Amino acid sequence: MEHKPIVEMKHATKKIGHKTIIDDLTLDIYRGEVFGFLGPNGAGKTTTIRLMAGLIRLTEGDILINGFSIQKNFEKAIAHVGGIIENPEMYKFMSGYDNLVHYARMFPEKISKERIDEVIRLVGMEKRIHEKVKSYSLGMRQRLGLAQALLHSPSLLILDEPTNGLDPAGIREVRNYLRKIAHEQNIAVFVSSHLLSEIQLMCDRVGIIQNGKLISVETVSSLVENRDQVTVRIEAEPLEKGYEILADSYPDHKMSMAGNSIQMEARREDLPAITKLLVHNEIAVFEITSNKETLEEKFLEITGGNINV
Repeated sequence: MEHKPIVEMKHATKKIGHKTIIDDLTLDIYRGEVFGFLGPNGAGKTTTIRLMAGLIRLTEGDILINGFSIQKNFEKAIAHVGGIIENPEMYKFMSGYDNLVHYARMFPEKISKERIDEVIRLVGMEKRIHEKVKSYSLGMRQRLGLAQALLHSPSLLILDEPTNGLDPAGIREVRNYLRKIAHEQNIAVFVSSHLLSEIQLMCDRVGIIQNGKLISVETVSSLVENRDQVTVRIEAEPLEKGYEILADSYPDHKMSMAGNSIQMEARREDLPAITKLLVHNEIAVFEITSNKETLEEKFLEITGGNINV
């Protein structure tokens, strides 16, 4: 990733009447990365996207795209942006290729036939591009929308729910193409999605927004991959006695009782000692399982349990 950010949000604020929708948002996004944007319903995800795409105006602050201010140099800033904000608009009676040619004519800069062919290759549509759009699946239309958004060689690609309505194969396809586009075209891809498992697989970094405020920006790996730390679930009897023994021996570890099991956070290498301690104290251990925290669990932890993203 390049050191200079493609997107610099500087205290971006959006107010409607007395209500603050986006509150002092500061964020940098870089070339070559897929940046995931998460937040509960009504947190400000779509408003942030619309501000970045120039569809609505900032109340305060600024957004720089490739060094150009969206406030002071709107046309130059927006020239670097491509995106699918709602469902891509296409003429269904025309072929995918003719849609791209038609769309290319809308740009002030001439888009060459070579560039059209390049984006068709990039989204893997060589075999179907001359068929009518009405024969395309939703996944194919999404890929054509991606090709359309990439025609003018943007530095920033903004996608709002790019996998909405797709089946698992289509979701995987779009995920792979987005990673490929970010890395091969060396552009920043900004993705808003409610599929946390997808964001985990697709993105390099994640920003979490709540009540219009950016509350966390981290790499996906640092959010979900504390390799030493695992969540351990222990089925044992007598449960209360087992819990007391573990609480005495591991006072700094988070633990709780749920149903017929004890849950605790521990290091993977502690598991043999935990088992031995319980057995030594005549606690019958029926099952002990461990798993790493998922992005969904981390998201719930950060946002206080609101999963409606």
